[in-house]
Amino acid sequence: MITYRTEKGAPLSIDEMDGNFRDIESRLKILEAHLESGEGIGKILVQGAAMNIVGTFGTDFGVFPLPKASLKPRGLWVAQTPYQELDLVVQNHGVYCCSQDHLSTLWEQDVHAWQEILTFPTPTPLILYERATLPVQEERGKQALLIDEHGITLIFFDGKKWQRLMKGEDL
Repeated sequence: MITYRTEKGAPLSIDEMDGNFRDIESRLKILEAHLESGEGIGKILVQGAAMNIVGTFGTDFGVFPLPKASLKPRGLWVAQTPYQELDLVVQNHGVYCCSQDHLSTLWEQDVHAWQEILTFPTPTPLILYERATLPVQEERGKQALLIDEHGITLIFFDGKKWQRLMKGEDL
């Protein structure tokens, strides 16, 4: 135990100072003897499908294989079909990944077993315009068809004006 002058209220004797040094030295020896017990993760190296973990003191903890997801595309979702975890299906304008093995019944009843991973935009019908009937204002990104002397062209509204989609020309 270390003796402090302020706690003693008087100067330390030679024996008390030596005792303080002995106490500190014995604590350092214990720490040095058990240095590796405090080792942590120093580096994680990933190469291909393997991960190597190296400790803060250089210890090689080993090489570990990394798991690979085995997604299985199954096409359109179908009722009364056995599905397994990681199956992919297309349903209701989206791509879904199966989260648990099950036999499908109705989509509304099975939806808890699927995780949506991609949503497709809902298709909207395109309106056919002549140049004279194009609205002056429209929702940005709105698409339509234009019939004119060039034939029928896909157009869109950029927030200020209509443009031909393929050529990027203003109308």
